Amino acid sequence: AFVPLIVLFFLFMAMVEDSGYLSRAAFLMDALMARLGLDGRGFVMLLMGFGCNVPALMGTRVMRSRAMRLLTMLVIPFSLCSARLQVFVFITAALFSPKTAPVVLFSLYLFSFAAAILTALLFKGKFKNNEPFVLELPPYRFPTIYQIAMRGWLEIQHFLRRATKFIIAGVVLVWLLTNLPPSAAPASSDTPAGMIGSLLHPIFAPIGINEQLTIALIFGFVAKEIVIGALAVIYGLSGTALSGALWQQLDWVQAYSFMLFTLIYMPCISAIATLRSESKNMGFTLFSIAWSLVLAWLASFAFYQGARALGY
Repeated sequence: AFVPLIVLFFLFMAMVEDSGYLSRAAFLMDALMARLGLDGRGFVMLLMGFGCNVPALMGTRVMRSRAMRLLTMLVIPFSLCSARLQVFVFITAALFSPKTAPVVLFSLYLFSFAAAILTALLFKGKFKNNEPFVLELPPYRFPTIYQIAMRGWLEIQHFLRRATKFIIAGVVLVWLLTNLPPSAAPASSDTPAGMIGSLLHPIFAPIGINEQLTIALIFGFVAKEIVIGALAVIYGLSGTALSGALWQQLDWVQAYSFMLFTLIYMPCISAIATLRSESKNMGFTLFSIAWSLVLAWLASFAFYQGARALGY
């Protein structure tokens, strides 16, 4: 169901990359990014992260300054990648009207940029950089249809291979945790998943996330594509039936708080492995994970409690 959206995204991304515009974007954004302790290349990496965080993290190799590389790698995971986009499209379609859903989705992109900017401002003093910004501007060229199609097709193939493996493994694991032991009711408090949800409920209750959504978030650590599949297994429903169940159990404040947490909290395990290999520092990797979790909880708490205080 998400393939058409992903196809369009990667086709347009291939067009922008191959036209030579990204270098101009880096040049135009350099002055603004310098105030955040980054440079124009950091903006391009952040933009690439909207496709997938992994290649964006690997792209920081072009930076000679280690401090700038680390700060750039700290902000990239806040980019709203295509895997998170699947989750948001499904939930906004289920709980918001056709007129409201695009506005909600756009606001999540704004929150994505806000989280990256806040992180850069807070930690630019810790990762100081003195590297001059030198960039070659290639000539403008309009890529051929063949180039765009091939680039898009290769990206889509990679995405589908990765997503399929993770989704199948993740959904099987969710099923085992929600259906064992056989004597217990599926997804009940007697199953391992129910026990995990009950254990973490005091942490997530203040931000409006129930036990079922908590379990889905845990599996989202493996890959964000699993979140919707996990919910389908937990509720025992799929497609429009799952949308209806979410619409009945959640109000828009809970749904938005859940999406906000999903947006900001730790990236998938592939991105974390890349972060570790590129930074070559386990302490920095753990710090990045811890900061994203803290920021996600604080942002969701502020939104949820604020909305409830206003009577929503």
